[in-house]
Amino acid sequence: MNPLVPQPDTLPAAWTLIQGLLLLVFPLHLLAMNSLLGTAAVVLWLRRRGGQLDLALAPRLSAMLPVLMALTVNLGVASLLFSQTLHGQFFYPAAILMGRFWLAVIPLLIMAYAGIYLLKRRAPRPRPRVTLVMTGIVLLWLTVAFIFTNNQTMMLNLPRWVDYFKTDGGTLLNLADATLWPRYLHFMIAALAVGGLITALTGRYLTERDPRLGAYAERLGLRLFGRVTLLQIGVGMVFLWRLPQSIRWQMLGGSMAATVLLMMAVGLALAILACASQRLTILCAGLLVTQVFVMSGLREMVRHASLTGQMRLSDMPLAWQNGALLFFVLMLLAGVATIGWLIRQALQPAAAAEEQEQPSKQSRALRS
Repeated sequence: MNPLVPQPDTLPAAWTLIQGLLLLVFPLHLLAMNSLLGTAAVVLWLRRRGGQLDLALAPRLSAMLPVLMALTVNLGVASLLFSQTLHGQFFYPAAILMGRFWLAVIPLLIMAYAGIYLLKRRAPRPRPRVTLVMTGIVLLWLTVAFIFTNNQTMMLNLPRWVDYFKTDGGTLLNLADATLWPRYLHFMIAALAVGGLITALTGRYLTERDPRLGAYAERLGLRLFGRVTLLQIGVGMVFLWRLPQSIRWQMLGGSMAATVLLMMAVGLALAILACASQRLTILCAGLLVTQVFVMSGLREMVRHASLTGQMRLSDMPLAWQNGALLFFVLMLLAGVATIGWLIRQALQPAAAAEEQEQPSKQSRALRS
């Protein structure tokens, strides 16, 4: 056991329950985060291309960013809380080692949030300032993602902690870790792929209202989704190779569960490539959601394997807090019901607008 690792906190509920909630919430956070960053990157790309259809599609994608940002932050907070509860003795020291960067996350997110709403006001006008704001937003999110990746690798790289005695100002980063850059690129490239899929789904939605723009968006999005997914497979192989040999061996046959999950992830990636080439947009989305849940389970196995010898479930004290658990479940159900109501309310104006637009189309057709 590393003497720098503090004693684990008392768990408020069974470890399996908290781990299950993390495995439920974290994939949803990943989907929201990838959609947010990937869609923003696609918007920036479209604005830099500057074609007529590109500039017509960019504002429609930009309009989704505030909602995706809210989902990303809220699901991220839940995932972070569950992770801190399970691995607090590793998470908090890692955050302290890079404390200055960790404290910068909130201001960076606030600036990105402000940029989104500034962009929403100016999105219909293809001005250079709009592209500049979009570039700044993407860079802010990339920086936040890099800080989180540093934290997640630092909490697993316990030998790196001794460098605190040389650099105790909260500026210690895990740049020498062999897995840092492959892990970071693995997540960022995945975000770009999801952005392509969001573009394709948006095109599918626009097909009835604007067939030309809808077909263009779906074709462009699926092409981007397929090509970036292929690149993602290559980066994933590099990430796997850069893992410590003992952990890599578990992925490649040493652990039946880890090997099965890895094979499922690879099989799903190949199925996604096939569906993208056949323009099966909805099936691509379903396979992607499944893959994110599988990869999240594999990620947890890598984390637990990395902490072997430093964390034993039998050493973690447990004190059931039934009242807090009941309150959490009630608030969760209330939150899900509220989100469902909000989504229904948000969709009603769009449906009403389509109903009003249909008679006008018919009258224009009769006049012509």
